[in-house]
Amino acid sequence: MTVDALTLDQFLVFVTVVQEGSFAAAARRMNRAQSAITYTIQKLEEQSGFPLFDRSAYRPVLTEAGKALVPRARRILDDVADWRHQAQGISKGLEAQLTLAIVSYAPATLLSHVLGEFTRAFPFVEIRILTETFDAAAKALLDGTADLGLLAERQPDEFERRVCGRIDLVPVAAPTHPLGKIDGPFSATILRDYTQLVISPAPQVDSGRDYGVHAANRWRVNDLQTKYDLILAGVGWGSMPRSRVEGDIAARRLIELRPESWEGSDVMPSFPLVIAYRKEKALGPAGAWLIEKFASHR
Repeated sequence: MTVDALTLDQFLVFVTVVQEGSFAAAARRMNRAQSAITYTIQKLEEQSGFPLFDRSAYRPVLTEAGKALVPRARRILDDVADWRHQAQGISKGLEAQLTLAIVSYAPATLLSHVLGEFTRAFPFVEIRILTETFDAAAKALLDGTADLGLLAERQPDEFERRVCGRIDLVPVAAPTHPLGKIDGPFSATILRDYTQLVISPAPQVDSGRDYGVHAANRWRVNDLQTKYDLILAGVGWGSMPRSRVEGDIAARRLIELRPESWEGSDVMPSFPLVIAYRKEKALGPAGAWLIEKFASHR
């Protein structure tokens, strides 16, 4: 058996015969002589080392080996078609890959909705997602690690930005936590007495800025899931995106804290969510599409 000389045309003829049900029908479909179809199948069988069709009946019937190989032949043809489509897209300026840095507080529904549409619009563009803290997400975009950033509004002047939503924060604690047992509003000074869980990037990208930090004792974590798990376990209190904990608050797995003021305001700070990119960055059609789609959800 030798498979070195297998060709795409052989796979195409093989699949067409299966689809059409006979060599004659395949010949008509492909506008070829039936003898040419027969010869191609014979060569494929010779190179494979076994018959693909049982020809003892009026119409050729797939052998067990033929049945096993049909899905693989179809997959090969599909992969080649995908290659051609992607290559055509790249030759016209379509990106092969895009890296998107997102702050962990970004609403999951926004991301899933936009990227769900993206995969249908650009099925051959690979997306890489970096979920980061505020500072780390901005740094990834600034140093070129990311092409686009779904970031908080406070960003360097090097970025172009379009507002695409808002991140509303809510302070929460577990029902078993002392703060979670307080019924109604309370003085914000009480927050200082209990461990606050804070999202903080790795030391090498930490700007040293703390937003919404009130407690004297603070624990720093670098991902939202860990912060959520620790709050849920009653280890400390902290702010979470309202979109992430709405269900927990409704089910009283978490308690929304109601301090009387937040640095002079009666509500906890919220901030715009923006889709950003570097001013000098030349984006292709997929990147431009993402910017417009995120911005349309404002």
